[in-house]
Amino acid sequence: MGDAKRRKQASTEGLQEARRENFHKGFNPAERVQLDRVIDLAYRNTRSAIAHAREAGDAALGEAALAAAHARSAHIQDELTEQFLASGAEGERIRSEIACKKGCFFCCHVNVEVSILEAIAVAAEARKDPAKVAKVLATAPAIAGLGAKDRIGARVLCPVLKDGACSVYEARPRACRAFTSFSAGRCEEELLNGGGTEKFLNFGWPRILSAAASHGVQQACAHDGLQSFTVELTAGTATVLGDPSAVGRWLAGEQVFAPYAASEPD
Repeated sequence: MGDAKRRKQASTEGLQEARRENFHKGFNPAERVQLDRVIDLAYRNTRSAIAHAREAGDAALGEAALAAAHARSAHIQDELTEQFLASGAEGERIRSEIACKKGCFFCCHVNVEVSILEAIAVAAEARKDPAKVAKVLATAPAIAGLGAKDRIGARVLCPVLKDGACSVYEARPRACRAFTSFSAGRCEEELLNGGGTEKFLNFGWPRILSAAASHGVQQACAHDGLQSFTVELTAGTATVLGDPSAVGRWLAGEQVFAPYAASEPD
């Protein structure tokens, strides 16, 4: 590794470590332990997956290794979320108030911020069905450059939604797993009117776990000299599906993906 690349990696890792410290603010010791566990497991899983993908010598095997790393991180998030919900009266109360269910997909009209590994995992699942591939590739340019509000206003559905349900459910991103709402009516109001008069209430702990896992994934990618920022789900998935060499080039350290733009375009 050259000196310039080494300095860039050290700078990126330093920033990632500073962000890790931010996860501890406002949480009790037991919660900090859980967050550290999520970060560390995501980091180790991702480093291992990157190594296996680079050694695979086959694009499909490489993608499978990276998708498996996402699956493990997602499983940990799901497991810890369920532990909280099953832990007592507070958890049971929250479970009873969550309005999300199959057939409710108001939130499937928004930009979704994901790690590059998650985009690869969704692409690997979508690739099993040519119709899904075509839908992703057609949707990506239709939403390119749209900020959060404009995407909602355009009412463009997630391209892997089918018959009111996620068609890549097992591989769905952590953000999709983490987002919950206590009012389907409030979600509908957000979609139809671009906002609402009532405060948006949801179960926040899964989103914190998701952010912790993303932090671990980004740390691992940065350590291995790869693009480590987040991407928009449809755009990132389309990058993988539209270019068979995309994942291999990313693993080689090339600039393949476009970063997620959180702010509204000018």
